[in-house]
Amino acid sequence: MANSQTTTAEALATKENALPDRGLALIGLFGPQDALQGLVRLSSGRIKTVEAGERLTIGQIVAIDAEGLLVERRGTVARLPILSD
Repeated sequence: MANSQTTTAEALATKENALPDRGLALIGLFGPQDALQGLVRLSSGRIKTVEAGERLTIGQIVAIDAEGLLVERRGTVARLPILSD
């Protein structure tokens, strides 16, 4: 018998159109609070681990916190949040 977390994970993993067809998507975060890393899906469909200081097509990652990536582009900082249900 599966627990509720396993059932939820299975349902999300098999959900159609859970990720956008194009564009960048933040799938999740991991690591210690003072050195969080992000797991992103690139517009090509490739999955990549990123950290603060890296450059993406939408700009440079200036920080990562529990709510997502902070990305700077042309002097403006915006948040790329974690995908949610």
